[in-house]
Amino acid sequence: MNYPEQRKLFTMKEICHACGVSRTTLIRMEEDGFLKPYRVDPNTGYRYYDLSNVAAVGQYQRLQSVGLSRKEIADLYYERADSDKLLEGLRQKLNLLQRFLYEYELRHDKAKNYSFSYITLPSLTCYCAEITGSSFEELETKAYLAHEKCVEEGYRILGSEPLMAMFDDLRTCIDPFASAGKITACIPVISDSENDPNLRVVPACEAVSILGFGEYTVIIELWTRLFAEIEKRGLEPAGPARLITLIAPYTGDHYRPDDYCYVCVVPIKEHEE
Repeated sequence: MNYPEQRKLFTMKEICHACGVSRTTLIRMEEDGFLKPYRVDPNTGYRYYDLSNVAAVGQYQRLQSVGLSRKEIADLYYERADSDKLLEGLRQKLNLLQRFLYEYELRHDKAKNYSFSYITLPSLTCYCAEITGSSFEELETKAYLAHEKCVEEGYRILGSEPLMAMFDDLRTCIDPFASAGKITACIPVISDSENDPNLRVVPACEAVSILGFGEYTVIIELWTRLFAEIEKRGLEPAGPARLITLIAPYTGDHYRPDDYCYVCVVPIKEHEE
């Protein structure tokens, strides 16, 4: 760009007013290596900014508005990071936001009781405990105890991912109280360990899912509807099924049973929509 011979310089107060940011925010941008004042008076320490600095702050605000961290913003703006790794991180954030939007839209309009969808789930490391029970309430209690033990043993919970139950035998989904059925309670955790017997890596997958609300008894109907849809569309399951509990008693004492929210998920082989 051809800049004018003499640039107009702005004080910190002026740039804060123009950009709607605080002095602390500008200093933080400087500390993060994002913003460099056009000139700093060596005698007074006063900072002076040009129009390029104003534009840079605008870019910072734009990137911040889409959920990037301070480090991600600086790395992206100055192309200091591995672009493939950064893009993958952004895709994961977008996927997480899409899944939350999918859930919240249904919560907002409860008249729409079921929602079938193709989804992509990320790879997770989970603290796992096999449980059995003769009722949903008993399974709930045992899942709570597994969650409690996970915390007690010092694992770091991955709060961005909800708890889930995994069914290695798909038939167990329809009849969770079958004596031979195996249900695995899975708590997503943050861990680099490869040899911990309590941990299981659940791979990323393409899947079909159905999301619904209601008391525990609705779960059987959700699985029935999902498997019927899988058969109707000629899809082929490709891994253990998952019951993801988005809203359940452990997520807050203020939720009523008819507010519970579940996603039933079955991984599938590649499909064409």
